Order: sequence, then C-alpha cells, then structure tokens
Amino acid sequence: MNVRRAVEGIRWYLREVSGEADYDRYVAHARRHHPDAPVLARRDFERRRMDEREANPRARCC
Repeated sequence: MNVRRAVEGIRWYLREVSGEADYDRYVAHARRHHPDAPVLARRDFERRRMDEREANPRARCC
C-alpha cells in the first residue's frame, strides 16, 4: 500500500513539473465555466502555451 502511494505521489509530481497536468486543469475549467465553448485539443493548447511563453520573455528563467 505504501509503495502504491509513493508511486502515485511520484506520478503527480512529474505531471506537475512537466506541465502535463496543466491541460487537465484547463479542460476542467473550460467545461465548468464555459460549457458551450469548444475545448482546445491538447496539441492546440500546448501550441498556444508555447506561443505565450515566447511572447513573454519574463516568463522564462534564463
């Protein structure tokens, strides 16, 4: 049981660090607050996120 919790914790951490969980949060938010609006596909979401990072150099660490 403790091994399972550890694996789940590691999985959660890696998803947060990699940004993979951001899309899941976006979908949940979009469906909750904008139920009639179309939800971006993961590929489109990632493209938009990368475009925003490129447009805002202060968002980068280096």
